[in-house]
Amino acid sequence: MSLPQWKGLWDWSLKHADGTGNSRFKPEDVDPEKMKWLDEALKSYMVDFGARMRDIKSKLASDTPSASAAGNKDKDQSGAAAAAADADGAEGEEDTDVEEKEQLLEELMDIVGSIDYARDLHKIGGVPVLLELLESPAPGLRWRAAEVVATCVANNPPVQEWFLEGGVLPKLLALAQPAQPPTCRTKALLAISGLVRHFAPGLAALRAAGGLPLVVECCKAADRRVARKAMTTLTYMLSQRQADCDGAVAADGVLPPLVAALAAGSGGAAGGGGEEEAEEPGSQEDSDFRQAALGVLLQLARYPGTWAAVRDAPGLRARLTALEAAHLALPAETREAQAEELAAVRKLAALLVAPAAPALQPDASDHVSVAAFEASGGAEEMTISVNQPPATAKGGDGGAGAADQGPVAGGGAAASGAHGGEAEARAAASAAPLLLGPP
Repeated sequence: MSLPQWKGLWDWSLKHADGTGNSRFKPEDVDPEKMKWLDEALKSYMVDFGARMRDIKSKLASDTPSASAAGNKDKDQSGAAAAAADADGAEGEEDTDVEEKEQLLEELMDIVGSIDYARDLHKIGGVPVLLELLESPAPGLRWRAAEVVATCVANNPPVQEWFLEGGVLPKLLALAQPAQPPTCRTKALLAISGLVRHFAPGLAALRAAGGLPLVVECCKAADRRVARKAMTTLTYMLSQRQADCDGAVAADGVLPPLVAALAAGSGGAAGGGGEEEAEEPGSQEDSDFRQAALGVLLQLARYPGTWAAVRDAPGLRARLTALEAAHLALPAETREAQAEELAAVRKLAALLVAPAAPALQPDASDHVSVAAFEASGGAEEMTISVNQPPATAKGGDGGAGAADQGPVAGGGAAASGAHGGEAEARAAASAAPLLLGPP
């Protein structure tokens, strides 16, 4: 619709309802032809997302292995010449076809950002199509399909269950392997994280499929995006089952890359920079990467079985001291923006100077069942109850609870040693509940 047409619609609307009184509009006074035009104009700008998803699904499924196999059953064998001609034509159109499907996946990702449309994708049979695209020869289709999966399953227990039962986990684990391109690995980890977060069956399936060693291996990735996503996923896994801390540090485990990550932005090569240039000291990107590493280190330091290994990790204490000093030297505005990292540094330092390992605390549990989610009406936002460990005596640990999800005020490393456990327990008790909703 051109600009003059929109202007005419605006003037007509103001004429019949200017907001200062009751509308003077009377349907019988309107020319039927004008009403027909208005109806068509409005419909042309209204999208039926359900129909659009079916259209996208059909186009994405057109060249998948299952669709090709079904088509071949009805296809006559026309001879070698015809087959060769088809092969030449397919090769010429391959790049265009991949690009079109990439655009379709990006459009689909925008649509399924709504919880309701994420459900509808399952109802129209879109899950098998996405699963096949996760194994596409084209990396651009693989990682976009993984991103659509991640968007669908995020904080949506029914959809998490459908994808898990559909067999998505083995395909995502394969996509996160070191042989895959970094973007594919990052998006696969994003989808894995969404599949297991707040969904205990997904987390159990990940462990049973050998997901812990893979996530630990991804923490060592040269590409910082892969490593950071793996660290945040590992932090969540360890908070839900602390016994996994032993496996995370065993043999050539996760501690060396975590300690190295704390040097990100210091000008050295450590920290998994990969193809990226070293950032300037104090950058937010470096701070986010270091926070991801600190999150895992905090979980390991809170578990009695791995506390000593963290305490004795070569170079860790020196880097924590250097990080605190570097934060205090930052401009006030930058220091405020990175306050969460400084709090985590001080928290970890306090744990490491304690005279003994912290007491074992119950595992956190933030599972949301499908039944509970449905009972809430599948709301866009619902409160999640987290299993909060009880407060402990002085010097103990507050456990891995909701307090670890956000900023925690902290003092200096030396000053916070004696009362670190009490402070953490108070933070856990006063933390706001987690909210379940769209990512």
